[in-house]
Amino acid sequence: MYRRIGLFVSRHPWLIIALWTIVVIVAGVSAPYGPSVWQDGEFAFLPESSPSRRAERLFREAFPAVNGERFSEDVESRVGTSLQQDPLGSSIVIALERIDDPYGLQEKDWKFVQEELIPRLELLQRKSPSGYSDLDEHPTPASWESLPDVPVGERVIQGISTPSDNRVGTLLRSPDQRAALIVIDLKTEFLDRQNSLIVARLENLLESRDFRVLKPVGMVMALSGSATVGRDMLRAENESGSRTEMYTKVLVIVLLLLIYRSPLLALVPLVTVGVAVELTRFLLRLMAAEEWIGLFTGLEVYVTVVVYGAGVDYCLFLIARYREELDRGLAFRESMSHSIWRVGAALATSAGTSIVGIAMMTAAEFGKFRQAGVAISFGLFVVLCFALTFTPAFLLVLGRWAFWPDVRQERLHSDAGWFPAASFWRVLQEHDWIGKSWDFIAKSLERRPGTIFAVTCLILLPFAAIGFQQQQNLSYGLLTDLPATEPSVIGARVVQNHFAAGVTGPATVLLKFNESDLTGFDTHQNAETDSVPADDAAEQTAAATDLLDSQKALRISEAIYTGLQGKADTLRLEDIRCQLHPLGTTDPALQYMKDATSGRGPVDTYRKRKLVNAFAHRTYTSTHGEAAGRVMRFDLVFRDDPFERESIDRLSDAEAAVREAIPAALRDKAEVVTFGPTAGIRDLKSSTDRDQIKIDVLVVISVYAMLVLLLRRPAICAYLIVSVAFSYLVAMGMTFAVFYLRDPAGFNGIDWKVPIYLFTILIAMGEDYNILLMSRVAEEQHEHGNIQGILVALKKTGSIISSCGIIMAGTFASLMSGSLLGMVQLGFALAFGVLLDTFVVRPILVPAYLIMLYRGDFGPLGKYLGSESTPAALDFGDDPVTASDDATAADEQSKTN
Repeated sequence: MYRRIGLFVSRHPWLIIALWTIVVIVAGVSAPYGPSVWQDGEFAFLPESSPSRRAERLFREAFPAVNGERFSEDVESRVGTSLQQDPLGSSIVIALERIDDPYGLQEKDWKFVQEELIPRLELLQRKSPSGYSDLDEHPTPASWESLPDVPVGERVIQGISTPSDNRVGTLLRSPDQRAALIVIDLKTEFLDRQNSLIVARLENLLESRDFRVLKPVGMVMALSGSATVGRDMLRAENESGSRTEMYTKVLVIVLLLLIYRSPLLALVPLVTVGVAVELTRFLLRLMAAEEWIGLFTGLEVYVTVVVYGAGVDYCLFLIARYREELDRGLAFRESMSHSIWRVGAALATSAGTSIVGIAMMTAAEFGKFRQAGVAISFGLFVVLCFALTFTPAFLLVLGRWAFWPDVRQERLHSDAGWFPAASFWRVLQEHDWIGKSWDFIAKSLERRPGTIFAVTCLILLPFAAIGFQQQQNLSYGLLTDLPATEPSVIGARVVQNHFAAGVTGPATVLLKFNESDLTGFDTHQNAETDSVPADDAAEQTAAATDLLDSQKALRISEAIYTGLQGKADTLRLEDIRCQLHPLGTTDPALQYMKDATSGRGPVDTYRKRKLVNAFAHRTYTSTHGEAAGRVMRFDLVFRDDPFERESIDRLSDAEAAVREAIPAALRDKAEVVTFGPTAGIRDLKSSTDRDQIKIDVLVVISVYAMLVLLLRRPAICAYLIVSVAFSYLVAMGMTFAVFYLRDPAGFNGIDWKVPIYLFTILIAMGEDYNILLMSRVAEEQHEHGNIQGILVALKKTGSIISSCGIIMAGTFASLMSGSLLGMVQLGFALAFGVLLDTFVVRPILVPAYLIMLYRGDFGPLGKYLGSESTPAALDFGDDPVTASDDATAADEQSKTN
């Protein structure tokens, strides 16, 4: 097959380029706008069976939205504030702070809020739909007055709660009176891209010159809230992606120029891979538009980095063989045809190993991992096709000018040089310093393989131990991933300085009861306390069959609240909101509820109590939909950050306490589920922990099978897998150490995505270099014997594998240019892992082990470890060529380098 490909490409290079150009243009014109098919969020990618996802579905079923709104906005009956916002929506929080006055916020501050800030926010509510900030034609506050009012159903702002609200304003003021919150409830979820318009307009308002002139001196205003965090996350992902792509291209250009010293020759891999990446993006978007696959926001960054690194390597191998064929005196077309024939199968096998390994991510539960497995594998396949067709066609079109300033003739004898007579690189070539360094390594391994192996392992072992020990020390926080200068991080810091950390992310616990149990449940026989009076005598004797009876729901709510309150300190609960205490148990909330239910006389008091109790009942108990009368809701506010790992254990303990507090008659068949930030993180951790085990096993098995199929030496292939797995642990340990030492006080662990991506990519792509080395070892052992064959193969493959490793590491290092901490950590881990594999595992640990094995240092165990296996030439189909043909070409290139 590869012979036919080579012949066709060498005869019709212009046709190949034209065909690919047409494909790219058609795909580019047909592909939709990226954000229109990208999927946002983190928890949305959890399995549908996850407890938090089931809780969200139950919430929608039990508290269905009516006319786009889930809870009543009737002013007279509404006692809730943003503290009872739709848990499935999001919010923007404006934090007001004054720390330069011991009495906190001053009268002039409240006057400014009431007369200047709130009217502008209400104007913004009337004029702003959901949308994208980059498409906003009216970003400045001065232009908002001229905009038409947005229909109520299309407004993104659902409500505004302020400290000046005479009903619940005290709930939004901090106990020390130095801070207050203005909470803007949105109808959209916190990672909805269309929140960017309203957040950007708010930023423009707060930063406008006219507004800052009016703001009292010393009062700080900062943005926080889930919608602000989501906007900052999405913006940081976009900026990181653009920056990473730019640095990837710059690094590849610089490294290629250093390797080739020929601008046009360096341009060939760059253009090949660049066009392949763009085509991959277009095709992925087209498939996503047809709903064949999914694409999460930021996935294209990972596709770009991996495909660039692998694609340039493929081009290097092909160009190396092309140079060798030219040095043999063949013509350009003949050289290229022969190069594809000889190298094509080896490239396809190498790429196939990576594709199969990374494709194992599709077995994951977590949706992002599945999507990454599909997209990255597809990208590798596309760039392989380009490397076997577009690259040779491009080289043939360039002809002798491809090697400028070393302009070649049509045919050249093998003794002709590659560089001008007088140049630094000519001197470097004549001294052969690179070749001598590999000779030195080979001789050292021949003399003391055991010592070098042991010392190398001892140096790396502490980092491997750290990596193994700290694998579960992972960070799941959103704010910790953002730079400290982002608006949401600054705002969150202001909020947490004056309010409980958990106020920004309460946990919503849902209890679903069995209908028959509710029917038989007697509130008077099973009640834990009789402290709550009935609304009237009729309700007190009612015998409703479910929670639609407000008294039955109230009794159950009180029993559970009492059980939780008794363990509040142990569970680190700051507040509990339920039907019994709809605004919570803080002093301002209790005082407000007391005032809200006090009237001018018995009739007025009765009417107010009825309104308040009715609202509390329908807010915390399902009264509509299929689950009406069977679901109850509790909102738990913890004292700690909801994104901390410790919060996961506390949430599980709180759920156990809730179940324990349920009346015995209802407990056995009751379902307790939770959603919210901590619940989502718990499910994320559980899902990714299972995925880590599953993907690791599948990647190891699939890559091992490919190695055995190719090398036919099972025991030695097992060692190759172990060696790369060891480099994974060392890379993890080094990453932990570096980022801990970078900021010991602020270190929250390694980002949760790093272990899976690092293991999968290192195992799947790191084995490419082992394939190249071992296939050359098999060839050289036939000619030089077992031990000398290893040493000769090491010297002949050293330069090209090192060059490819440096390029691969460089492309991964470009991830470190992003602003998201998780991306920086992944970039460092991948770059270090590839360099470790390139300069330690492949040239030291693998050859040293093989030398000890064939020298008999393992005694009787040697035969089980593969010392008696016979090296076999590798048959790829067209011709009994070895997979090291590209290494032969690589040797020629290394000499010229």
